[in-house]
Amino acid sequence: MVSLPGSAIFYAVLIAPGFVAVMTAISLSAIESDIKQFVLLIWSLVSSLLIDTLFIAAYQLFVEPITSFTQFQSILFDPAFRTGYILIIFATSLFFGVFYATAILVDLPGVLREILQSKMQISYSRRQPWEEFLKHADQVMIKTSDDQSYIGDVSGWSRAGHEKELRIRDPHRYNENTKQFESVGGPEQFFRDTDIQRITVLKTDNFPTIWVRAKRRLSTSQSRLVERSAC
Repeated sequence: MVSLPGSAIFYAVLIAPGFVAVMTAISLSAIESDIKQFVLLIWSLVSSLLIDTLFIAAYQLFVEPITSFTQFQSILFDPAFRTGYILIIFATSLFFGVFYATAILVDLPGVLREILQSKMQISYSRRQPWEEFLKHADQVMIKTSDDQSYIGDVSGWSRAGHEKELRIRDPHRYNENTKQFESVGGPEQFFRDTDIQRITVLKTDNFPTIWVRAKRRLSTSQSRLVERSAC
């Protein structure tokens, strides 16, 4: 049996799951802004605690009660290295990472913040105005520093903490002679911070959020249940 001060591998198994979950979330959600190391450490340790607790709870539910810390050590390493249990812990870490990434991508913190702010009559966003402005922009008009005007569909923009950059599809430039927007002849055009003087959103994407789609499906399901009950 592994001694209590013993194996570094055992303590790595306890601590590593949270770091795997957090790094998976960062990779899948493509977070570009710098995150403080202390924040990453806290999230990783809390995630490790949750994952280990979930594993212990499942083990006690389906196998046997755990009455001591040394017994938990023996579960993973006695009489041999339990590869199956380690893989379960690792898979749970990946699941947490995917969950975190999904929550970030659908902006779950923003949704919760909006709910709280609606109760307090407060309007505040942690996003930079640049990122918040382009969040749902579909078609924009760009006034450049050399007094040219372009329109196109938004295909990408820089995130918080980076130089402001914007890329548009199907770009058209305004012609002063014909008084019309004319194609510049390329599929995309890139604008740097020094190129951009002003941006006007001409059309939003109008794509419903995951929460709106869920509400619609729930409403549809309730309507069908009512119709069946009436029959």
